[in-house]
Parts: sequence; structure tokens; C-alpha cells
Amino acid sequence: MTEEERIPLIRRGNELFNQGDHKNALKIFLATNYKDGIIRVADLLYFDQNDKVSAVKLYKKAGHTKVLNDFVEKAAQVVRLYLLEDKQKESLKEEMKAKIIQEWKPIVIKADDIEQISENKAKNEDNHDKSGRKRSSDGAPRKD
Repeated sequence: MTEEERIPLIRRGNELFNQGDHKNALKIFLATNYKDGIIRVADLLYFDQNDKVSAVKLYKKAGHTKVLNDFVEKAAQVVRLYLLEDKQKESLKEEMKAKIIQEWKPIVIKADDIEQISENKAKNEDNHDKSGRKRSSDGAPRKD
């Protein structure tokens, strides 16, 4: 495309942009590779319409590295925040786990102790009738 063909198309693209027909203006700006026009549409998408992804694509096409670098930096900050948040959650989880383990005092019972408890329970059951009253040595209910 020659400069003589390009200039009137760019003017038409600017008119469409000023009238609010951004879609058709962008088509002309892309066809003529008019970087200032592409950047204006990208600014509109990025700042006014909050369409960051489409805007970044247009900034890249126009070679507008300043905004691209700013966008990449912000995206990297968001990723860092998520990673830090995950790291903090993991750290808190480990702290809670350590505290639980520290506070947990297991009861150690030897096999001999279990046998002794079982024997005592059996003797105790032998010394009581079904109603829970103690029996005398001959098996008759006691009158205490």
C-alpha cells in the first residue's frame, strides 16, 4: 500500500474512531498498519472496557512495549501474591501440625498392664451381680 492510499484510509479510520465505531476503525488501522490508531483502540480496550487481553494483543501488534512491560509486571505481581499466599497457608498448616503434635501426649500401655486391667475387670464383674450389687465370697448378694 502506498502512502497516497494509506493517508485517506487513516483519516477515515480516525473519523470512525471519533464517531465511536471502534471496530471498523481498528480494521482500517490494522490494514494500514497505523500504529498510533491501533494503540488508541488498545487504550480504549485496556482502560475503558477492561479488556486487557485484547488490548495487550493490539499493543504487541503496534510494538508498544511500555504498556506490555507494565502489564507483564502486574501479572507477575499477581502470580507472586498467589504463590506467597500459598506459601503462607502451607506455613500456617505446618505450624498447626507442629503444635498439635507438640501438645499430643500419647498414652503408653504395656501388654502386662492390659492383662492386669482385664484381670481386674473380670474379678470386679465376678464380685457384682447383674444389678450392680456386690456379692459375698459365697456368691450371694451382700447387704452393705
